[in-house]
Amino acid sequence: MTKRVWPVFLILGLVACTGTSSKLTELQRVKSGNLDVVVLSPHDALKHGKDTLVIEFRSADGTLVDVGDVKGGASMSMSGTPMLGSVDVRHGDQKGQYVADTQLDMAGTWRLTLEWKGPDGPGSVSFSGSVQ
Repeated sequence: MTKRVWPVFLILGLVACTGTSSKLTELQRVKSGNLDVVVLSPHDALKHGKDTLVIEFRSADGTLVDVGDVKGGASMSMSGTPMLGSVDVRHGDQKGQYVADTQLDMAGTWRLTLEWKGPDGPGSVSFSGSVQ
């Protein structure tokens, strides 16, 4: 009897884990020309240390737009030399959706920059975000 209970708990555990990871919270929405750049996270805020974000590029009607290759950067103002973080961006599962792996080593206000170069030309955007 106990052999049948184990698979049921395993399946319920897997369903519970995958169900919570798909919910994303919009952290930022920044305009760049006719595009909205939307930063989404599985958390309620940017997290210090290693984190993963989803970045979407949307047209005025809300359609996802492929902007080509995207590069990211992060810096935090400090007296003397600014602290630098990393933002490594790759294509996501959908056209116009990208995944960014970040490394922001301390809490505070960070300046994030995204630059892209694609079929519709180059673009960039910068914005500040509070990292917890």
